[in-house]
Amino acid sequence: MPCIVVDLRMEIWRQIRKDREKGAEQLVSEYGNRLFAAAVLLCANEHDAEELTFRTFDQAIKKIRLYDPKKAFFTWLYTIMLNFHRMNHRRHRVETVPMGVAEDLPELPTDTFGAALSQTADDTVARAVRALSEPLREVVVLHYFADRSVDEIAVMLKVPVGTIKSRLHNARESLIRLLPNKGRGK
Repeated sequence: MPCIVVDLRMEIWRQIRKDREKGAEQLVSEYGNRLFAAAVLLCANEHDAEELTFRTFDQAIKKIRLYDPKKAFFTWLYTIMLNFHRMNHRRHRVETVPMGVAEDLPELPTDTFGAALSQTADDTVARAVRALSEPLREVVVLHYFADRSVDEIAVMLKVPVGTIKSRLHNARESLIRLLPNKGRGK
């Protein structure tokens, strides 16, 4: 199985370098839903999440030469997205996608994570995750939704492993208080 993943990464990497438009379509097709799902949890609403996702794909396509094909593609994409999100958060406003950029990118698949969340009980979980502070929300999204290990998260966020463990613990405690009492004992 790892061989297939590496081949897919290399294929997307080569395709973007060879034909930007076809490569972008393949990139969005492969990673669109997953990246958008993470963006929904980071942002206050789906509109901001869409803009963040498009900016991430645009930046990834522009900076594809910086990607190391030996490393996880989603981690690289998520790092780009996280950096944009942090910049926006620091400025206390969400910047819009520059004119022309959104038109150059293929549309996200319609069966997005956000749509699924709004139709299920998971909406409660998504709202609880979005209610966490920024540092706690980042580690929750990376650990539970992007399946990253504590060590990987520490490297991505450039903080000690102990800090990540502490944030995960604090996030779990906060989520226990924020979520209804369903599924916990009687």
